[in-house]
Amino acid sequence: MSLCFDHPVAVKVFFICTSAPHLDPQIKTFRSDENGFLSIPLEGMVSGKWKLMLEWNHDGRDFCMEKTVEVPVEQDKTVQPKKWL
Repeated sequence: MSLCFDHPVAVKVFFICTSAPHLDPQIKTFRSDENGFLSIPLEGMVSGKWKLMLEWNHDGRDFCMEKTVEVPVEQDKTVQPKKWL
């Protein structure tokens, strides 16, 4: 997932799996590049619906944003395609 800010930011992200509420929420911190481009990797996460809550501070003001994303099921690359007879 990618976001673009008007300025560089450090963002605290709360990952909450809404399709598997028994999973504990995760908290990670990410930094944008100097142009404000922020990439949040979703690879390796459990497939399903997730709520991401982002928190950051800029010029002494606190900001918060909520995003909902769906992590698709990763296909196993070792599975061979079926042959039709």
